[in-house]
Amino acid sequence: MPPVAWSIAGIIEGFYGRPWSWDERATVMRFCHERGMRHYVYAPKDDPKHRAEWRVPYDSETLDGFARLASEGTLRVGFGISPGLSIDYGSWDDRADLARKIDQVVGVGVDLVCLALDDIPFGGREQGVAHADLTKWLREHLGDRASLLLVPTEYVGTAPTPYLDALAAGVPADVPIAWTGRYVVNGTITVADAEARAAALGDRQPLVWDNYPVNDGIMTDRLHLGPLWGRDAGLSERCCGYLANPLVQPRATLLPLASVAAWLSGGDPVSAWAAEAEAMGMRVFAEACDGSVPNALAERAIEWIDDPRGWNDAAAPLRSWLEDAARCAAPGLEGEADRWLDQVHTEARLGLDAVRLVDLAHEERFGAAIELAFTVGVLWAAARRSDVSVMGTRFGLQPALGQRPDGTWSFGAESVIEDANATDALVRAALRELATRST
Repeated sequence: MPPVAWSIAGIIEGFYGRPWSWDERATVMRFCHERGMRHYVYAPKDDPKHRAEWRVPYDSETLDGFARLASEGTLRVGFGISPGLSIDYGSWDDRADLARKIDQVVGVGVDLVCLALDDIPFGGREQGVAHADLTKWLREHLGDRASLLLVPTEYVGTAPTPYLDALAAGVPADVPIAWTGRYVVNGTITVADAEARAAALGDRQPLVWDNYPVNDGIMTDRLHLGPLWGRDAGLSERCCGYLANPLVQPRATLLPLASVAAWLSGGDPVSAWAAEAEAMGMRVFAEACDGSVPNALAERAIEWIDDPRGWNDAAAPLRSWLEDAARCAAPGLEGEADRWLDQVHTEARLGLDAVRLVDLAHEERFGAAIELAFTVGVLWAAARRSDVSVMGTRFGLQPALGQRPDGTWSFGAESVIEDANATDALVRAALRELATRST
């Protein structure tokens, strides 16, 4: 299948948390380049000089880092700066500071600038006018030295607002305006969503900032290693670009980014993910972190738990998967994924005990079953106290924050994730089966 013609296609290091090192960035960029991506944008929220101290010039060591990435010849390098917390939009002194900071980085070979005005207080139409004016000034300042993209304050939603109207009227037509979808984090992004957002921006195609597979903020308990899904293929015709926000862990993020790369090129993100996971030797570990495979296997087995013969057949693939998970590895992720790997091993063994408990109940070996039930209960309680999430989320939050009519935040019900853990479902079902059969 021929490559899809995205004008911008790559990743944006835009998370909260420890910024990657220059070596880590170079490694991720090479990996993405080999799979057809073309862009990398530097925008780590916790680099003080990106956001809180945006006026402070970069030192020579940092500039050398940018120069190194730009000269690698893998991905086109972009530089993000986020002055919105403290800039006086009408101050020529502040604009001079902004220009000086950006010129430092453009001067060492970076040719894409991201003006990030996200995650600051909302200001309505007046703010939109100020943001459009600043963007227009910066576009003129850059000239043909670098292109520009804008991350607006109202970066979610599909409805028009006074702020978006001001951007549509004032931002130059060649400056893409980023958008995360209906929410900050989305299960799906559809063509209809993109068309509605474009209409809200005066028929300007949005640039997708996709918060997948990022795991910062309130999602640090999860390691999003599963494949990309829920993104319509037709988005490439309705959006001017796509940037994935990666995991905080730079080596772990390679697997989900392989899935993103396949989708960007018009391929199947799930099959590409599976092939990459097998090649990396971590498919079972990744499935455990993602949670969808163990949940599907557990659900199928539990459907037959009241029928010993049907249970034996339905539980066989679950038992086999759990045996693999109990000894699975995460090669190359030492130091990044140790806590998740330990938890996968723990919960896989607990799941095997739960399967054994059902077998004992079916065999009416109630003495051994009750003894095992107490062991399972103790192990289950300990597993539930873990600070990392595997086999599906027990309870967690994600920023499914949407758009109110005035552009400010709404709280989506999808923000709350609970009772989606395969281990919990299996242990509960096993204990209920024992209780039913032993009375």
